[in-house]
Amino acid sequence: MSTFRFDLVEVIRIIQRRWRFIVGVSLAAMLVGLAFHLIRKKKYEAKAAFFVSNPIFADRSSIFAGADSRYTDYFGDEDDIDRVIALSESDTIIATIIRNATYDKAHQLHMDDVFERQKLKERFSKSLNITRTEYKLLELTFTDKDPWMSANVANETVKQLELGYRNFYNQKKRSVYNSIQNRLQNLDSSIASLTDTLAMLRQQSGITDLISPARLNLITGNVKTNGGPNAGRYVEVIQNFEATKDMLVSDRAKYVSLMEQYSTGVGPDEIKLLHSITIARPPVTPAGPSGWLIIAASFFVGLFFSVLFVLLTTYYREVVLVKE
Repeated sequence: MSTFRFDLVEVIRIIQRRWRFIVGVSLAAMLVGLAFHLIRKKKYEAKAAFFVSNPIFADRSSIFAGADSRYTDYFGDEDDIDRVIALSESDTIIATIIRNATYDKAHQLHMDDVFERQKLKERFSKSLNITRTEYKLLELTFTDKDPWMSANVANETVKQLELGYRNFYNQKKRSVYNSIQNRLQNLDSSIASLTDTLAMLRQQSGITDLISPARLNLITGNVKTNGGPNAGRYVEVIQNFEATKDMLVSDRAKYVSLMEQYSTGVGPDEIKLLHSITIARPPVTPAGPSGWLIIAASFFVGLFFSVLFVLLTTYYREVVLVKE
């Protein structure tokens, strides 16, 4: 009958008897880890960080209309952050970043080829990562084998995200601006037509007084005419045309004011909606675990499995085979 005891004392004795094997396996695992560290492709991770500004502060209602902004946060909310993250996944934004940062040339792929373009976008998406913090800060990282390329792409990504996000709101302003401008052109045409009509009527009637009700001149008894038979009719007609023209001129002044408001803040160097607090720099050390960490981890992995192998083989030989 076997008297083998598989307790802590026996385990220590087994390890002492097979220490050469255990150390050899551990050193071999350490060498494998060292070789892996030397032959693996180094990748560098560049990091940029930025805040999203609240677009409400760039709106005309906040700049001109005197809206109460005491309870409006300067920083964008979660919805604004989600929109920026969604923009980072846009094919248009990605294609612009790849071209401007020469990411396609660095990887010897061409955006004009359908398959290579898809491969570039997939590689770009895997290398790009955007996360938010509890302080509403967006952290952007980009990984590449070239440290300068990783920093260049990271900064270009922040730039294109800012342009894309700001252009969304500016495009709305430009649409309203163009609509008002078209309406203003129609008003100018109508005002010019009314001006010509009034000039003709005044010349025919000899009436040069301002008799529009909008101008608070309702005294028609002193209106001077040329003495023609239709003087009363001329007074009424001129009064109607003047009232209409006055309203159109007043509307035109309002439209000009609105155009000035909607054209404010749409310039390339004016109100920006992303505020960078960390500009990506070329990283010095590659991403991932260091060489010493890989070697140490490999050694302990080899140590663990070699000890486990020695104990299992001893147990099988001393207990299982003896019972059989």
